[in-house]
Amino acid sequence: MDKNNLSRALPGELFGRAPASKDVKNGISSAEDLIGAKCFSDGRYADIVGGDDVKFEFFGKNAKRYVDLSAGMAFTLPVSEEVAVDYALAKYRTQYTFGDCILTASAEDQNPYADRGDSCWFIYINEWLLRHLVHPEFYRNQQLTLLNAESLGFKMLPVGPDGTSDGTRGYPTICEGNREMRAGYEIYRFDIRIDEAEGIERPFYNLGIIRKLGEEIRFGLFVLKSKKNNAALMDAIVQSYELFAPSGTRRNYFTAGMPKEDPHWNAETRAFFRAFMAQKTKSWGVFSYSMPGEEDSLVPGSGRYDVFYHDSVKLQKFIEERVWGGKKFDIYMTYTHLGKGAWGEEGRTPHYYPVAMSKALAGGNGTDARPALEFTYQFTTNNNLVHEELTPMFDILRGRYDDYFVRLAHDIKAYGKPMMLRLNNEMNSDWTSYCGMMTLLDPDIFNMTWHRFYDILIREGCDNVIWVWNPIARSCPFSGWGEDLCYFPGIDYVQLLGGTSYEMNNYNGDAVAQMTTFRTHYKKLYEKNLPYFAEYGMIIGEFACGSGGGTTGAIGRNGHAQAEWVRGMFEELNASEPAPYVRQIKGLIWFNCNDYAGDTVMNRFKFADAPDGELNRKGETYGDLEETWHAFEEGFRNAKNR
Repeated sequence: MDKNNLSRALPGELFGRAPASKDVKNGISSAEDLIGAKCFSDGRYADIVGGDDVKFEFFGKNAKRYVDLSAGMAFTLPVSEEVAVDYALAKYRTQYTFGDCILTASAEDQNPYADRGDSCWFIYINEWLLRHLVHPEFYRNQQLTLLNAESLGFKMLPVGPDGTSDGTRGYPTICEGNREMRAGYEIYRFDIRIDEAEGIERPFYNLGIIRKLGEEIRFGLFVLKSKKNNAALMDAIVQSYELFAPSGTRRNYFTAGMPKEDPHWNAETRAFFRAFMAQKTKSWGVFSYSMPGEEDSLVPGSGRYDVFYHDSVKLQKFIEERVWGGKKFDIYMTYTHLGKGAWGEEGRTPHYYPVAMSKALAGGNGTDARPALEFTYQFTTNNNLVHEELTPMFDILRGRYDDYFVRLAHDIKAYGKPMMLRLNNEMNSDWTSYCGMMTLLDPDIFNMTWHRFYDILIREGCDNVIWVWNPIARSCPFSGWGEDLCYFPGIDYVQLLGGTSYEMNNYNGDAVAQMTTFRTHYKKLYEKNLPYFAEYGMIIGEFACGSGGGTTGAIGRNGHAQAEWVRGMFEELNASEPAPYVRQIKGLIWFNCNDYAGDTVMNRFKFADAPDGELNRKGETYGDLEETWHAFEEGFRNAKNR
């Protein structure tokens, strides 16, 4: 606590203005019990109470009471030491640092199932909060210990003989939380230890989720990490929680400012970044193939290399000549992830970086008529199949991947040309192995692993990496704690903003009337990012408009609507006076792949395969999308002639 920022208003004046300010149990029953107070108003500590986003801090002898008017939540920290409060992301969460502890508190109110009445809480908490925390395999796989396993007090539905817990969910579900801890409330408490945690600064996690009975939407979430088990402290926090009607508007107080060029860049990488940021035209690429491979499997002369290289070149040439009317790839985008299997598992085969393949298919620097490389790298061992209850994030924190990252750093350096490294895209989701639902509801673990990876690459001499931070446009789970900014690793670690917003176009009936335009998708994303990243350039790391999947009708039934969507996109991109959201976009990568469920195409994003079905999966063909091809050809021709 900065004593210079103590409000000059008397504690009693502040105390009298704040609802839920009393906490008799913790010795704060009146203004006379206070030794100090502060008022945070609209981004600063204020001398005069007022403003639209107001938060009070009351200091007793052995406890501190925090009252957030715009969030409608109050709670007490029963500690005597000073507490540093971080309101930078107060719209989503607030962090409190004291001793060796960091507490993250969020007032949640984004249940998307509100129209389902009394069942909406049951659906929400099992889908978006507890799915992994109540699964025994999650703890075994990650070498975590649930310290209070015998005293959770939950009513749980285990997975039955039919493979589900409630006829729908293939994982244990909770039908009722602990209603004995506090009358009138439902509480979910988890005390967790990260085992074999040498090198992990805060290996103990105490989680508290509390909602008032009858309140189906709003609840409090508390995540405390520290060097010891602070179960009693978390119990006290949830016991002190109060919910009241919010007033005012919740806000964030973070801005990234101007992107900072990485001081480690070589001259070629710095020149590429500056040219990329300054360009008025758009750089284009297509994702069609990943580049995962075991050591020596993607080197010239290996069968896998020859097949992959042959197919990649053939498809790229087909798209450039047949689909795009001569427009060349500016960017070659590919994926790789860690590799198969858990750490220490027999037969584990980590993936290595395909240096020769990258040089052959990309290798550009923005001035040599070769595509520049965007490399999407993911911290997953299983292609984000989170239902396997497996994430490598804790092993990364333990340092068990450090030697592999060193090898990867040497390969990235050996690539030798500027690389846009899109690390762990779509982290603000529930389907990636590195999302917060897989890391104890703590996005800080994502940021810590980002920093660890970055530090290793820099230490090993990588001077050619431009770091791309790419959330999904709409955060999922629907929450404040899981919003995209909670996963931002910091301005020293990111130079380009990534964007991803898909138009599924999987409608029946008049798809043109139902679909959301490119303008709507990306103007909305621009406006979401504007308060924080106004000066950053954006690369749309992957996007597409589908042409209709097979789950609701004939595959490709909406091909005309897809073509109309592409025409509308180019009207925006090629406008003589582009909109601000268009000016921020520097590059676009079409996702030339489909979403599958088994053999069924769920979302048909792919727009080309080459030639004549030779490379098609399961006999799929895309000649029915020639109208889309013509829309691309016309769009690139108009861009050239503008």
